[in-house]
Amino acid sequence: MIAISKIENKTSVHIGLFGHIDSGKTAIAARLSEIISTAGIDAHPQSKERGITIDLGFTSFILEDFLITLVDGPGHADLIKISASSIEIIDCAIVVIDINKGAQVQTGEHIIMIESLNIRDIIVVLNKIDLFRGNIDDEIKKIRVFFKSTSFGPNIPIYAVSAKENNGFNELKKGILDKIKDLKIERDFNDPIIIPIDHHFSIKGRGAVITGTILKGQVKLNQKLDIIPVNISGRVKSIQIFHYNVESAKAGDRVGLNLKGIEVKKIYRGCYATNDTSQFDQSNILEIEVNSNTLFKKEIYFGTQVHVTLGMYTTVGNIYPYYEIDGKKIQLDSKANKKNFRAFLWLNESVVISKEKSVLLLSRLDLPPTTLRIIGSANLITIPKETPTLYKFKIKKGIIQTPEHSQGVICKGLAKSLEGAKKIIGRRLESPFTKIISPFGTKGAVIIGVEKDAKLDIKKGDPVILKEIRSFRLKPKKDLYLQN
Repeated sequence: MIAISKIENKTSVHIGLFGHIDSGKTAIAARLSEIISTAGIDAHPQSKERGITIDLGFTSFILEDFLITLVDGPGHADLIKISASSIEIIDCAIVVIDINKGAQVQTGEHIIMIESLNIRDIIVVLNKIDLFRGNIDDEIKKIRVFFKSTSFGPNIPIYAVSAKENNGFNELKKGILDKIKDLKIERDFNDPIIIPIDHHFSIKGRGAVITGTILKGQVKLNQKLDIIPVNISGRVKSIQIFHYNVESAKAGDRVGLNLKGIEVKKIYRGCYATNDTSQFDQSNILEIEVNSNTLFKKEIYFGTQVHVTLGMYTTVGNIYPYYEIDGKKIQLDSKANKKNFRAFLWLNESVVISKEKSVLLLSRLDLPPTTLRIIGSANLITIPKETPTLYKFKIKKGIIQTPEHSQGVICKGLAKSLEGAKKIIGRRLESPFTKIISPFGTKGAVIIGVEKDAKLDIKKGDPVILKEIRSFRLKPKKDLYLQN
């Protein structure tokens, strides 16, 4: 057993475990770990029943002065949003690959997810070498080629192990120690407390317990904490770090807090414990800047449904891309090949957003798991105080009726009557035409101007384009269909 005084003084480091289902992540966690939390290795009853990881698991081990927490998420395609919820709390990642199968679909998804949310340090573990009949060095070279196409590059640390036979783990532990010694981890001990809650339960005779990793601040006994957005409060009766009772815990520590006065049934993953609720906003409309991954091939249209992960919570909403002209936000019908674009998110529910850390993960989890479903990341620009106003162009098409006129050329089709023609006088036209000068006749024809030196090229039947900009209020998708 580790002395309490020692565990309190260790530097906490959190490593996420990622990889395709059946790559052996949980077996590797079991080999490395010395301390298992209440939400430990496949603790969920359905994990045991189904033989797969279906929830976040937390285990720990000590290397020199570091208390290392392994955060093991599901590799199953249907459970990727649970793996995504761990990104907020980890410092680096281990990507596990079955050496017999190589990189698979969810391997790629997890790597893009890690990249998108700014995790810059990874270790690759090739598992199941006991079953491998090829040349391990050749396989490592193949993996380096695979990672060359990512932001991590080919020179990542790679370790070959067998979790079943317990081979290669001394080298892996040394590699983990080398990696975490190079990490530039900065913890904020002085600011208000922020703890994203990952598990919650009740213990008979003791009451409500929440577990989570302290992102900011320090927690002490008898301190009052608020749980948002459910708006309940309780006092800290006891604090544990991996089963060890302590009097206080700081940013970076994974803790279990026994809270007095809390109705645990109201809590869910995605809630936060804090002593300063002003650190958070709450809204169902967000203005964001999207950084989409180049490997995501599906088109994003105005109103496309997306899955949005904020911290430990994933919800559904619709995305409304736009671009700006002269300060006006113009509806972008398709993001086309734009890697970066701005958009509004209209979520199906109001969500809690940390004012300081506001990177979102955008996904299309409605797509088949055989395709890449991670769109990329997004940074919060602002939370609109009222429903946003956007603009869109309404296009009218006319044709040249008579190329010759003393004032320009005669066009028909832009209006249906004399009154309609009068209303569009002065409107600007697409090149090579300039603007609408005056009505011509009584049936909606108009005289339009032509750019200098372009009149000789104008022929009867040429198209004339009038783009009119109109404002509209953003509405839920079903209402926008009616509006558009």
